[in-house]
Amino acid sequence: MIVTQTPAAYERYFMSLSCSRLLVIFFCFLMISAVEAGGNPDINQRAIDELKSGKTDVAYASWWGFQREDSTAALQAAIRSGAKKVIVEKMNGPWIVTPIQLASDQEIVFEEGVVVQAKKGEFKAATASLFTASLKKNIQLTGAGAILEMRRADYDAAPYTKAEWRNGISVRSCSNVTISGLVIRETGGDGVYLGVAKRGVTNQKITIRDVVFERNYRQGISIISAEDLLIENTVFKETSGTAPMAGVDFEPNLSDECLVNCVLRNCVSENNQGPGYLLYLPNLTRDSKPVSIRFENCRSTGKGRALSVTTRNNTPGSVTGSMAFENCTFESTEQTPVTFLDKPADVCPVTLKNCTIIGPENNDAALPVIQFTARPGVVGKIGGVAFKDCLVKAAAVHPVMMFYDASYLSAVDNVTGTLQVQHNNQNTLYRLNSELIQKWMPASEAGNITPYQTDISRLQPLEANHETSSKPRRMVPQRALSQYLVYAKQGEDVSVQLTYHQLARYTGDKMPVKVTAPSGKVIPVDSVPFKQSANCEFTAPETGVYRISCDPGANFVTVDQSTHPLCLASDGSPIRLMAATGDFYFHVPAGIEKWAVGVFGGGAGERVSATLYDSTGKQVWSEKDINTPKLYTETHKTSAAGETLRLVLDRPSTGGFEDHYVLLVGIPSVLALTPGKLLVPAEPLEK
Repeated sequence: MIVTQTPAAYERYFMSLSCSRLLVIFFCFLMISAVEAGGNPDINQRAIDELKSGKTDVAYASWWGFQREDSTAALQAAIRSGAKKVIVEKMNGPWIVTPIQLASDQEIVFEEGVVVQAKKGEFKAATASLFTASLKKNIQLTGAGAILEMRRADYDAAPYTKAEWRNGISVRSCSNVTISGLVIRETGGDGVYLGVAKRGVTNQKITIRDVVFERNYRQGISIISAEDLLIENTVFKETSGTAPMAGVDFEPNLSDECLVNCVLRNCVSENNQGPGYLLYLPNLTRDSKPVSIRFENCRSTGKGRALSVTTRNNTPGSVTGSMAFENCTFESTEQTPVTFLDKPADVCPVTLKNCTIIGPENNDAALPVIQFTARPGVVGKIGGVAFKDCLVKAAAVHPVMMFYDASYLSAVDNVTGTLQVQHNNQNTLYRLNSELIQKWMPASEAGNITPYQTDISRLQPLEANHETSSKPRRMVPQRALSQYLVYAKQGEDVSVQLTYHQLARYTGDKMPVKVTAPSGKVIPVDSVPFKQSANCEFTAPETGVYRISCDPGANFVTVDQSTHPLCLASDGSPIRLMAATGDFYFHVPAGIEKWAVGVFGGGAGERVSATLYDSTGKQVWSEKDINTPKLYTETHKTSAAGETLRLVLDRPSTGGFEDHYVLLVGIPSVLALTPGKLLVPAEPLEK
């Protein structure tokens, strides 16, 4: 059947067709406009134009087009717009971004409920931070609980290389910066890093207020260089990932950096894997600006150390200035709450006033409440700490104070004030004076032994004839600076195989190796790649002892093979070993009247066992589970031929077994794995 259309039907058909064409044209016009606006139909070009014309100096980041998958372009454009204030609004999802660069003379306000989140799969660079300000001024970042969040767990596995500088906010050589009201968490480094972009330009007038730092990888805050710094009403918690894992870490890298007028007020550090508050200042020297650091009404709790203060006590001298802690609480359930390392007795006084020190809660008698430590190389007395009306709460098993003398040549002095000590239900008031300090922390027995000046040019093998074929050795792991002595005759080819091992998750690159000839000339040799072995090879240009030195840092090195007699050595400081067991031989030259050998663990909780045998094989000394330094001292004159002794190191029956030290006092600081490989003075000392 044929249906005939009426004129009215035709009219409706053509009108419908015309409307459809108009809609298509209108849609195309919108798409063209969107392309001209940068491909994002959400861009508010009118508002952006008003900002550019000066009609307003306040911008909303969404004007540049919020995108759920990646809003980097919008947020970065808003910051670079020149607006005096940028408001980041709460959207229907987080602001997912790649690294953002901050601008001078600008306030950024993160609205309540805002989350700025690092984009998954990005931040591959080791120093890629969520926000970075470098050589900028007058910046404010504020938010009522807004969250800045990275992806810490992602950065700790492939395809990411291990690094500790993927910070939440990186501030370098900036001035007049305020960060307030934010939650900064899950970063791949520090929540906030106060570093240096240009040498000699420190951060000035920095305020961090009402911020929560949570589950960051290295630190809540790292302070490398700052002047007029205020941190208040801030929480640092659950830092974990890579050392030091502190709540707050003051740690300059160079002597021309500074920590001047730095104040922490009403802050809490809790449940960090490392120290709550860490002041690590050995890189500042007598020539640095005097430090001035003050803590007021701060608290640290958790399993780790609550407060750790380290300066230097050797050439070119410790930084001057002062550090003060008032109305603070330092508590640790499992470690010594308060420690002072290498703090000189006469420089840079530290004051604790009305402070409470609590813990540990375990039954380990080797852990004191307060510990003073002299590390290897210390050249003077340590101390210079005043306790003014302070309270100590601990189980009776824990000493109030202990001296850990890894130098064997130091003593504690100028520790003053009063301590109210609560051991169980007993209260005792102690007035700190030199007699009490000597009783609690006696000086080392080796303090009156004349140091032996080892002249390596006088050393030669104990056995005159030695093979020059490369043979496997018992591997002895060593960390940090490691030194070896090799004896070779002119023209001999020397080959020493070194392996640069990884420890835990520490990273590395190439380990430089330095070879110094008897004449003092440096012989160039190849570096050792990380997690690989390499031969240190050279032809001896002269007869004598060659010094080989390398530094694996936090990782460790082993000598696997050597064509020539090789000994472990130091410049008089303790020889550092790592989980090393077995026989070690040392030589007492003829004519020596008093000498000592010391053995100790590498830190709180680390232990080692040791036994000493004389040249006849008789056991003369034995100590188990050594934590604090233990010393064997000998006072009789050695025979004309000298004497070789055997030190046997073994695993402890309790505690950790990693870093430990051997110190030889008054005799050459040289150890060999077999007696025939020992290098000894060529002739007796003059009487």
